Amino acid sequence: MAIRALRTLIPVEVLAAIAIAFAPLPLGMSIALPLLIVASLSRWLRGRSWHEVVGSPRGLLVGGIAGAIALVLAAPLFGAFHVTAVEWWLVPAARGESMQVVLAIAHAIVTAAALELALRGWILERVWELSPGPAALPIAVAAGAEALLHDGPIAARIGAALFGAGLGLLYVGCKRSVLAPIAARAVFAGGAILVELIRSRP
Repeated sequence: MAIRALRTLIPVEVLAAIAIAFAPLPLGMSIALPLLIVASLSRWLRGRSWHEVVGSPRGLLVGGIAGAIALVLAAPLFGAFHVTAVEWWLVPAARGESMQVVLAIAHAIVTAAALELALRGWILERVWELSPGPAALPIAVAAGAEALLHDGPIAARIGAALFGAGLGLLYVGCKRSVLAPIAARAVFAGGAILVELIRSRP
């Protein structure tokens, strides 16, 4: 009976995610906020809490290191392909004012937390909940969702999917601790803002 109740939510959850992906959002509003609201509601209706996917604080260190490595490897591609799989270019990057830099990085961190809770803490876990077994399918579905939710050309969407797959592997490798992909995305996004700031200066 409980399993049936869980499955009855699937069409609603899928439709909600698709609606968020294609709904016009107010200028400057990240897709992460409505996605997190739906994810939180879904978990609440199933009697689940976010605490279940927090895991060990060590995930922050592992994720931070992974994000820094990804930033170093991807930085040369920013200008050529705009493949960052994060929304750092949507934040008005600083034009020389330190407060703008701080606000942009803070925005990137909050967005990273919201996206990872929704993509890894909800979508990946939801697929795994319904299809117990190897992690490959849940990781792939969450990565595909990231590509769908990402706004941009096909190259950017492919980059988003690859980025999401990497974060999914990180999540699973850190014993399903969402802190790891949050830290990785936050370091990557915050670092990308600084890279853009340095490049924009004469």
